[in-house]
Amino acid sequence: MRANLEAEIRRIASSSEGEVGVAARHMESGRSFTINDDRIYPLASTVKLALALAILDAVDRGDLSLQRMVDVETQEMNPSEIAGIGDLFFRPGVSLSIRNLLEGMITRSCNTSTDVLFRVAGGPKAVAHYLKRLGVTDFECTRTMREALCILHELPLPPDDVSVVQYLAGQPQHVLDARNRTNAAFHHDRRDQARPSAMLELLRRIWEADGVSEAARRALLEIMSRTVTAVDRVQARLPFGIPFASKGGSGAGTAVDVGYLTLPPGQGTVALAIFVKASPLDMASRNRIIADIARLIADYFIITSERHPPPPGQEREGRS
Repeated sequence: MRANLEAEIRRIASSSEGEVGVAARHMESGRSFTINDDRIYPLASTVKLALALAILDAVDRGDLSLQRMVDVETQEMNPSEIAGIGDLFFRPGVSLSIRNLLEGMITRSCNTSTDVLFRVAGGPKAVAHYLKRLGVTDFECTRTMREALCILHELPLPPDDVSVVQYLAGQPQHVLDARNRTNAAFHHDRRDQARPSAMLELLRRIWEADGVSEAARRALLEIMSRTVTAVDRVQARLPFGIPFASKGGSGAGTAVDVGYLTLPPGQGTVALAIFVKASPLDMASRNRIIADIARLIADYFIITSERHPPPPGQEREGRS
């Protein structure tokens, strides 16, 4: 059955006309597999999971408070696929708590919230250092969203007093719709990329609270369960009643969806990461490829996972 699963995933992946990477792990049994894990894939907005963990780690250490209010600076006002802070409020005078910045960054993939939190964390280098301490390798974090968006739209960085929201105003549609077109520079920029197995390892550490505090684990899983982006990917074809706590990412030729599938009661949880890159297809087509692969994986683990009652002490929220 496993061989048939992998063969069918590869068949679907071939329709992307690009490259597809997959990693999945049944958390309770440890059964896992990867597809095309010898390659790296753009993280796009899924890098925000690493940033969220770095922030929550600083909270655990007492260096930050979730209640701390942070002003948003002009250069941090970025556009988002679903309206974020930068799309709604593009003038000075916005301040949010770290808790609300985390909520917006994960649930709405708010690129403004992300760059504020990058500043609070000490920049991408500080997040990369956190990942190194955590023991997650083959997972890069080097750029702010401001920098990544300019690469996506093939534009040079604007002056510091100009936001990306202002910068993109009046740009032609082919520049604004960068996620629906191919972009060689974006495909071949090796920064901010990861192997599927590296993302799976990050998801494993979160789920098992391995190097991650229980408080951070619980906070991040709760936020991920409220995500409203990328609903046309993994979630689109799941069987009724199978939730997916997630974080998605998008780019030119790229679509990503990662997170946790909760199987029927007693069957456990599957950590899942699916990447599409270098595809000439539009975003809707890339989304369908991810949805079809996710449904195969969900069915496979539902069929092959025995039902068990939760072990003593693990009936708490977030555990299966």
